[in-house]
Amino acid sequence: MPLKRKVLSLGITNACNLDCIYCYESNKDGTKMPLSIAKKAIIEAFSSLPEGEELEIDFFGGEPFLHFSLIKKIVTWVVDELKPGRPYIFFATTNGTLIHGKIKKWLLQNKCIFYCCLSIDGTKKMHNHNRSSSYDSIDVDFFVTTWPHQEIKMTVSMDTLPNLFEGVVFLHEKGFLVQFNLAENVNWSYSSALSMLNEQLLKLAACRN
Repeated sequence: MPLKRKVLSLGITNACNLDCIYCYESNKDGTKMPLSIAKKAIIEAFSSLPEGEELEIDFFGGEPFLHFSLIKKIVTWVVDELKPGRPYIFFATTNGTLIHGKIKKWLLQNKCIFYCCLSIDGTKKMHNHNRSSSYDSIDVDFFVTTWPHQEIKMTVSMDTLPNLFEGVVFLHEKGFLVQFNLAENVNWSYSSALSMLNEQLLKLAACRN
């Protein structure tokens, strides 16, 4: 039976290397969380972790891998120095554009304790419209093969809503489990938007059957 999980979210940076059309983050300076603050939060989280639960240490941005060195220091500290004696995993949501070279190698070495959720918004055309034409900067197959049971995050903008069905099917055919959400800070109450969403959901339902 899977352990219940407590999540500690570390907002390690507001910085991002993309400019997504639906981004709600207005402060994108290069500030990063001090290592000392991360350590304090992790110690407190483990100390209050109920018996029979595991801790998920979640790296949140911005794009967290802009500060890969900080992520690596935190993980190394937990594994080699803190040694909490309690079950834990690490997790990050990423746009995937920086997962190459030494970062990819490190993630492969630690894939049993470190999981990544890829943000990818459907077909190449949909994704590029929403997310700074970044599709070709992502090693899509790496995420499918490294974490085959991890859902990806697909955000739907007003512009890509008419292609929601197409985007979900495309990602399923790539081998992904898809979790999609509507972009924040968008007025989705327009009757035309609701009608389009209903149409796309009915197509998905029909496809499933």
